[in-house]
Amino acid sequence: MNESCQTRRMFGHDYAVPGTYEVTIVVAGRRPVFGEIIGTTKMDGNEPRLKPSILGQAVLDNEIPKINHYYPMVSIWQVCIMPDHIHLIIRINQPLPPSKHLGIIVGAFKGGISRAWWKLDATVSAASAGESRPSLFGPNYNDHILMRDGQLENWKRYLRDNPRRYMMQREYPDLFQRTLCITIGGIRYSAFGNMLLLRQPEKHQVFFHRRTNGIPTEDTDFWKTESRRLISAANSGDVLVNPGISECEKRIKETALKQKLRMIHVQINPIGRYWKPEYSRFEACAHGSLLILAPWPEDIPNFTSDYERFHYLNHLAETICAISHTTEVAVQGLRHAHGG
Repeated sequence: MNESCQTRRMFGHDYAVPGTYEVTIVVAGRRPVFGEIIGTTKMDGNEPRLKPSILGQAVLDNEIPKINHYYPMVSIWQVCIMPDHIHLIIRINQPLPPSKHLGIIVGAFKGGISRAWWKLDATVSAASAGESRPSLFGPNYNDHILMRDGQLENWKRYLRDNPRRYMMQREYPDLFQRTLCITIGGIRYSAFGNMLLLRQPEKHQVFFHRRTNGIPTEDTDFWKTESRRLISAANSGDVLVNPGISECEKRIKETALKQKLRMIHVQINPIGRYWKPEYSRFEACAHGSLLILAPWPEDIPNFTSDYERFHYLNHLAETICAISHTTEVAVQGLRHAHGG
């Protein structure tokens, strides 16, 4: 997640009433001040986990318990501390006191960790003597309101699995540049890019008809509103699932590639053994922000029109968006698009 994109506020939502939220705060400059990930993905009992630094342990022992101490109506349902950022699932069980809201709680939490950092880091204390000391974190924070069925469990699983995904990227860097054969919902795909995007808990289908009420969709107010919503969600770290067929879908695709936003691009052209995407998509794959999926030719129906092809790819995008932590995604090994 880009530290410059630490915001997601839902317009009109009351963050002082009961609700469940996933909150992410990121250290400025992505410095790994909370510890290091140790262990291995080799399933030998030494599972990946955080080895906390002194500051990381102070967050666990002191700062997180303070939230419930000062706000008894608030529970912390899950914690995931990574070297350079922190995830919390926060439950507001009863309305907060007047003038208090989720942002106040998160701000106080960030302030407490920054003060603990000042005490531990003598260079910060010396450099800022007599001045206002810097915050450890980047500005703002990111939140997701957990309201949909299954959303909470998806996030819990995602946070538990965070250290393993981190270690996978370290142990298997080639995974993000290989053509794989995977099966999703009974459809076989070849893949190129960051496979971990499939397990992101928040995915949004990019779906626009070419025309709306007889006029090009890109000229409608619906396009203006929906495109802003999608780009805002992607800026907050969510994944866009986009066939990139209609003009509006293409515009979202180009914006995502240019800004290195997370995206799964579903294409009809097969991914063969020696296939590579063009420069912009290759760079996005190398950056880790893109996964390209192409259904095997043998699994594609015989289309009689472009209209059928359009709806087939959008159906695949819808299926991919529905992937949760319980969905079986079978990786069958290194193959080209025809299974050789």
